[in-house]
Amino acid sequence: MAVSKGSGCFIHPTVIFDGDAEVGFCSYLGFGPESDISTRIGTGVRIGAFCLIENGVHIEDNVEIDHYCQISSGAKIGSNTRILYRAAIFNDVRIGRDCIIAGELVDRTVVGDKVTFQGETAHSHNDPTGDWDQTEEPSPVIESGCVIGVGAVVIGGIRVGPRSYVAAGEIVTCDVPEGTVLKRGELRPLAYFRGSIKVRG
Repeated sequence: MAVSKGSGCFIHPTVIFDGDAEVGFCSYLGFGPESDISTRIGTGVRIGAFCLIENGVHIEDNVEIDHYCQISSGAKIGSNTRILYRAAIFNDVRIGRDCIIAGELVDRTVVGDKVTFQGETAHSHNDPTGDWDQTEEPSPVIESGCVIGVGAVVIGGIRVGPRSYVAAGEIVTCDVPEGTVLKRGELRPLAYFRGSIKVRG
């Protein structure tokens, strides 16, 4: 097993590597308060420069993480997934296999397999006086095969059904059924677009 480390990076002794990996310069793995759960890095993982990966993260095999990404405690990232430049993945997020992730995923968001996500998720913030470090508000679920366009925002306990497409810039405040396109505020079956809009599933 060989772990290639760039200059200035820090890897906490509790971090476990399952095989060969690369860590870019000035990245910090295992950041945060001491935890009983180690950060685990699969084989073939490539981590860019200036990344912050907290303790308790599980990254499966052949994941690529671009520069300046943040992955918070309890997050799990499935194999063959790509995390793009400056993405932020917060506590206890679950990301499936073969995904492309950009933007921001709020605590406890669930993302299925083969999802392209380029927007952000958010809590509803129904109680602005609450302690947001402890909130248990429902988080979005993005099911397998979906595409979420650039700048789209999925808010609260929304479920985006399998093989659905959310256009760039949409604000999603209602569930999106399986095989549906949300574009210009309207929901239409994917078949309506006759192949001009594609999903991954």
